[in-house]
Amino acid sequence: MDNLDDFVEFYEYSRKHRASGPRCYLRDFSNPFEKYSVTEFHSRFGFTQNSVKNILIPLLEPDLKATSRRGLPFPPEIMVLLTLRYFATGSFQKLDSNDMNICQQSMSRIVTRVANALAKKMKKIVKFPSRFEEVNKVKRMFYNIANFPGVIGCIDCTHIKIKNPGGLSSEVFRNSSGYFSINVQAVVGPSLEFYNMVSRWPGSTHDSFIYNNSALKQQLESGNIQGVLLGDNDYSVSNVLLTPFLSPNSHAQEKYNQSHNMTRNVVDRAFDVWKKKFPCLQEGMAIKIETVVAVVCACATLHNISLQICETLNSDQELVDVDLSQENNNSGSLFRQSLVDKYFE
Repeated sequence: MDNLDDFVEFYEYSRKHRASGPRCYLRDFSNPFEKYSVTEFHSRFGFTQNSVKNILIPLLEPDLKATSRRGLPFPPEIMVLLTLRYFATGSFQKLDSNDMNICQQSMSRIVTRVANALAKKMKKIVKFPSRFEEVNKVKRMFYNIANFPGVIGCIDCTHIKIKNPGGLSSEVFRNSSGYFSINVQAVVGPSLEFYNMVSRWPGSTHDSFIYNNSALKQQLESGNIQGVLLGDNDYSVSNVLLTPFLSPNSHAQEKYNQSHNMTRNVVDRAFDVWKKKFPCLQEGMAIKIETVVAVVCACATLHNISLQICETLNSDQELVDVDLSQENNNSGSLFRQSLVDKYFE
């Protein structure tokens, strides 16, 4: 009984005299905004400190900010920087998780959450111009490349490499080059910006199938998007999607092909810039397919934001007006030849 009394006395004493103080809600982070120079920061995260602080964090903070302090939540600033670092490396192992005391499981959850938040913003940032003046400006900018009239965008697909997703349907993701991928369709503008993106199809899906089953085709054919797209011969020629002549039989058709190829080159350049800025798109992401789709959309959103920040176009540039009437032909080949006769003779 004496032992019990001694224990109760000790418990009461320790409860009254134990050290007390405010609970620490700050994790042991070094401040990346101050730790790195502007050049080092941009090299690691793909954006400058000012762009992250003044553009990306305000854009995403409402979706990332915790509603309570339970569980010591990560600050939105750290979540955004960790995700940008993943996009720049494509590997959780290459992140600064050890320096920030963050386990890989938490890193994965953070990247998924931020990627989904960015993907939700895509419709507002990755879109066709809508105002009449904007549409005409885009057509004139395309015309200035190689004198091809009426172009509103250039279309193509690119493969985003992934790890073997496993399961019974894994082989559907293996593309014609032999590796696993997501086949991503994009429409690109004259300044390498994305106007439209579809990123849900497995690597074995043909480019033309993606286009034929997209809302984009319906919008073009209904006239909701004014203009024509330029694509390669993986697509079928139509009144709204023009492809090169496989065997040109006149000088005019050769001029058409040359102009078409020079203008359509913007889509290849856009994919090149996009993948170099976000190497995760080339490394082979070892994450869930739905998260891969979110990452692709997130990187497209960030690509357009990056171009908007670094806008260098001369707004005073003289633009050549173009009048391209789209007759309701049943044959895309007839429409293409009529365009050749009108503009390339």
